[in-house]
Amino acid sequence: MIARIHDVPAAVVDAERDKLLWRHGENDYKAWLSTSRTWDQVRERSPTVAWSELVWFPQAIPRFSFIAWLAVRNRLSTGDCTQAWGEHQYCRLCGEPQEPRDHIFFGCAYTYTVWTETIGSLLPRPTPDWNITITMLLSTRRTATVTCFLRLSFQAVIHSVWCERNRRKHNNGFHTAPELIKKIDKII
Repeated sequence: MIARIHDVPAAVVDAERDKLLWRHGENDYKAWLSTSRTWDQVRERSPTVAWSELVWFPQAIPRFSFIAWLAVRNRLSTGDCTQAWGEHQYCRLCGEPQEPRDHIFFGCAYTYTVWTETIGSLLPRPTPDWNITITMLLSTRRTATVTCFLRLSFQAVIHSVWCERNRRKHNNGFHTAPELIKKIDKII
């Protein structure tokens, strides 16, 4: 075995020492690491979606943004999603037999009350329709302060309603609509 190892030709004697290089782009290597360049190389870019401004903005609370992101993408484990897993769920907030995302936010009487009381008069004629609500919140006809407040309210309501729904599902008590509204008001 040792003879076979010695049969392999040795590396070039006058070769440079090996050095560590980090890829910064196509055929671009540097001696230092750039996490942003690395991230750009490993991720898959997609076009920006219209609702991204509603979910990701500087004043947002990260845990609220995450739940809002899941809600906008319809990825929360609502009743219609868990039916595919063989679990039938009714709306824990109002007792309706179906629990799709559009019902929980804001088709349910409980959540519609929480939503309308939280935003007050900032959003004229709020509607329980999810798609119309998203479109109205993306409107650019408001001041920056009102826009920020509406986005934060939207996320706080979604997060609080989702937590309330899970609290009820796991038998950990419940809040009435006025109690939840007061809690959201303090959060905002």
